[in-house]
Amino acid sequence: MTLCAALMFSCIMGAQVFAQGGYEVKGIVNDQLGPVIGATVLEQGTTNGTATGIDGDYVLVVSGPDALVEVSCIGYATQVYAASALPATITLVEDAMFLDDVVVIGYGSQKKKEVTGSVASVKAEDFNAGVKTSPVGLLQGKVAGLNIIRTTSDPTSTGFNVQIRGFSTLDKGAGTSPLYIVDGVPVSNIDNISPDEIASMDVLKDGSAAAIYGTRGTNGVIIITTKRGDNFSEVAQTRVEYSGYASLSMRNGDLGMATPEEFVKLEELSGGAVKPTIIADKDGNYVLTDWMDELTRDVAVTHSHNVAIVGSSSKFNYRASVAYKNAEGIAKNNNREEILAKIAASQKALKGWLELQYDFSYMHYRNDYFCGDFKQAAILNPTTPIYDPAQKNGYYLPQGTGITNPVESMNQKESYQDGNYFRGSIKATVNIKPVEGLRISGFAAVEEGDNRNFWANKTINTDLEGSGKAGRGSNFSFSKLFELTADYSRTFGKHHVAAVAGFSYQNFLYDGQNIENKGFPTESMKYYQIGNGDAEKTYLNASSYRNSNTLAAFFGRVNYNYAEKYLASVSLRREGSSRFGINNKWGWFPAVSLGWRITGEEFMEGKDWANELKLRAGFGVTGNNLGSDLRSVAMLSNGGTFWYNGAYVYTYGVSQNVNPDLRWEKKFEYNLGLDYAFLDNRLYGSLDIYYRQTRDLLWVY
Repeated sequence: MTLCAALMFSCIMGAQVFAQGGYEVKGIVNDQLGPVIGATVLEQGTTNGTATGIDGDYVLVVSGPDALVEVSCIGYATQVYAASALPATITLVEDAMFLDDVVVIGYGSQKKKEVTGSVASVKAEDFNAGVKTSPVGLLQGKVAGLNIIRTTSDPTSTGFNVQIRGFSTLDKGAGTSPLYIVDGVPVSNIDNISPDEIASMDVLKDGSAAAIYGTRGTNGVIIITTKRGDNFSEVAQTRVEYSGYASLSMRNGDLGMATPEEFVKLEELSGGAVKPTIIADKDGNYVLTDWMDELTRDVAVTHSHNVAIVGSSSKFNYRASVAYKNAEGIAKNNNREEILAKIAASQKALKGWLELQYDFSYMHYRNDYFCGDFKQAAILNPTTPIYDPAQKNGYYLPQGTGITNPVESMNQKESYQDGNYFRGSIKATVNIKPVEGLRISGFAAVEEGDNRNFWANKTINTDLEGSGKAGRGSNFSFSKLFELTADYSRTFGKHHVAAVAGFSYQNFLYDGQNIENKGFPTESMKYYQIGNGDAEKTYLNASSYRNSNTLAAFFGRVNYNYAEKYLASVSLRREGSSRFGINNKWGWFPAVSLGWRITGEEFMEGKDWANELKLRAGFGVTGNNLGSDLRSVAMLSNGGTFWYNGAYVYTYGVSQNVNPDLRWEKKFEYNLGLDYAFLDNRLYGSLDIYYRQTRDLLWVY
């Protein structure tokens, strides 16, 4: 008897709905050991399905004798029959493709059974379902050692705190988050990817797996592969896909504090121990204000939609998609709206000599920020009124140090951000046919981000300095990447060799500015005409920045296996960064890993209890880049002004000394692991033990 963990509630519901009429099919599902419990029997293209019982039996009513019936179970190959030709007994066969699943390892891929580093791969069908706030949320709870925490429900804060195997740095370098690679491009932001367009996510956890990315691999690497067009087919095909969801959010009504009604009765409820302060008018009248209720929506609605057109022919395929999402926050005036467009295409040319890949994506978004204060709402006296006609702006002025009117702050302040992201890449691969297994590829990519911030304050009774102020800012980022690689893969009898060597160059540019002013003729002028504030320019403040840096690297890796039993991988990356001192701009990042597939040995033949047992051992050195530019050179800073020669002039002083020996932070990591699969690949996983040491920690002194 075999238990299959593939039972789906939606399938059971479908069987109940369709049981009113149609064509009935029934039978038994077995494997080599006997009945299979929980195998899914589904009418293709519908949610009409059921699951096999304790004896492997099932009964299902489908639409007609020509309907296609799909029988599936984790660890087994899926079987499809016409309803009229469905056998009374179906015998499932073990899915031999389980260990042949492709895992992306950086500048290439391997079969799952050939991987020697600590790598986890999660496919789209295994992603977390439900509301998708960020692509990284799809992995939450899916990978051992990957900690993903979201500390806020604010829809404008889409980022997660992500750590692979905990901290390995003091956070004075490039941070503690992993490096993200999207379709071959190292990126600064993954929020501009529609979660519905992701095909797989591969996590490189140990040093031997991540060392191929050198300076940015210390915190691990997450490789994201997005969906593409279908495989090339002789008959042109086109289809349309839609996915979407809607969700409702409501505030938990129990905050653990006294309600306004309870507050005014505290003396009675406490037996005279507490006497509340009641804010009343001269006639003794008072109001009851639920400040939390004033700041929050009754129901926050989020809805998301993704439409994709997928097509293929013998020499060209594509996938084009458009996604839209609108997410309301629990707080009023809090919202995020975004629209994403993406196209991925592949092309064959020159009789198979040339392969081309194109990837382009664009996102526009807007964040409306909540400007109220939940802390004030929690501590403010609930007999405090919201409004006061006697005040200039109509809002009540609470008394007390540090006390503000949170509704006034919410309505009298405005803050939002909008922006655009673009990413585009082209890859050309030449198959050198005279040399079997040799491919040469050129890859070029650009990424651009353009973000703008706007804010404005009307009259605020408790903030006279901030009243009437408005500001705007922008930040622009642009990166360009060029890579040239040569791949060689060849099998000689029982020996298989796969090698890659290449050169990578990436340049980053950052530019931004901020300006603020006050004293405008009218409050409606705000950030539209920022220069029309106070005529004497007393409150006008402006700042700007512009800097750039470059990364360049040479890298190589060789993977070898003998009879898919004895495995080895060696890689080396030589990388340089313009951010480091003149004496230490380049560094070496080596890695080596070994594997032994025990189940490939002759003494394991016929041992059905184990489908896969593989020992792994690896060592790798990864680096941590600096998080900002100009850290190794002498810097001057503004020190104030003084009167000189009839005018005020700025003074400057040395704020940072030159550091020609500033160098890489390096992590040395050792890993020992075991991959296993039992019960016809239905119980599988990995065990890892690792030791790591970080040297030359970066710090600000």
